[in-house]
Amino acid sequence: MIAYIDIVSGISGDMFLAALIDAGFSAKKLLDELKKLNINFDMEVKREGDVIKGTSLYVYSRDDKRRDLNDILSIIEDSDLSENVKERAKKLFTDIANAEAKIHGIDVEQVHFHELGGVDTIVDIVGSLIALEGLGISKIYSSPVKVGRGIVECMHGKLPVPAPATLELLKGKPIEFTDIDTEITTPTGAALLRMAEFCYPEMEVERIGYGMGKKKLDIPNLLRIVIGREVDAGGVYVIETNIDDMNPELYPHVISNLIDAGALDAFIIPVVMKKNRGGVLLKVIATGNKLEEIKKIIYEETTTFGCRYYKVMRDKLERETVEVETEYGKIRVKIGYFNGRAISISPEYEDCAKVAKENRVPIREVYEKARERARKIVS
Repeated sequence: MIAYIDIVSGISGDMFLAALIDAGFSAKKLLDELKKLNINFDMEVKREGDVIKGTSLYVYSRDDKRRDLNDILSIIEDSDLSENVKERAKKLFTDIANAEAKIHGIDVEQVHFHELGGVDTIVDIVGSLIALEGLGISKIYSSPVKVGRGIVECMHGKLPVPAPATLELLKGKPIEFTDIDTEITTPTGAALLRMAEFCYPEMEVERIGYGMGKKKLDIPNLLRIVIGREVDAGGVYVIETNIDDMNPELYPHVISNLIDAGALDAFIIPVVMKKNRGGVLLKVIATGNKLEEIKKIIYEETTTFGCRYYKVMRDKLERETVEVETEYGKIRVKIGYFNGRAISISPEYEDCAKVAKENRVPIREVYEKARERARKIVS
């Protein structure tokens, strides 16, 4: 399973954890796991929101101890949490401490977590890792990070927004600076984003969670997390091979088998090879998780002794399929959008061929009628 973090207004630790709860992770199970930390706190989960309802998380504690990095690492290590959660939590807290130490010009051992929330921060980070593990999320993607502006008060005095530690933690990540006059991305939220890859995945959506922010903004103050299965697992690859000694009658069978095995596309291109012999270049496009199966088919079904494969970047139009009614019958039409504008309208060939045959009219006429009806839908 993967998770895509859709940063609508910013990100904080409690928004991240609340979104995972909203997506289906049990608040009771979360609390049971967090008790293994042996720290005193109460947790309240509420359904809140005006236009969009989501989950808000509130953590209450009278614990106001000034803890340094070693104190927090000891709390985590001495708990009965899973080793995976422990190691990831210790890594994130170390990242935060290193960022704070660099900003304030002190040794990492001198960094205290009081102003980062203390118990709040521990609950947010460790709780998020518990929820990610419980939901079976192995990879995280994110949209660019939105940050606010202005001034924030802290124990060191007045600091610019985004907080220096936040920016330090987001080094190397895509950031969108906004004119929102408050802190919308916190150091804890920035630390959690260090687990993410910043790109747009292809996925089959299974769950959606909304984590609500506490501040009143002119835009929806929420974090959306989309959970599902990755479609483009392992990236997209081109697998290719040159063939000059194979019966051309067999190519349709090979291509059919490749498509049935999950290839995104497969085709042949006539080429002139070494020694000036005519041949074909067989090219297959497939996701990384299909790579071995595709190579197996190529080796078993063709005469080649080897193939090349390489990862490629791919961009796609946003698309939808609509069904239009024509005087000849119903036709499915695929519409492609770029920046919200329909720029490609393609009637399905099989539908057009079937209707053209049934009505004894040219397929070109059916095709144009379907495109004409589809244009009226998107215009």
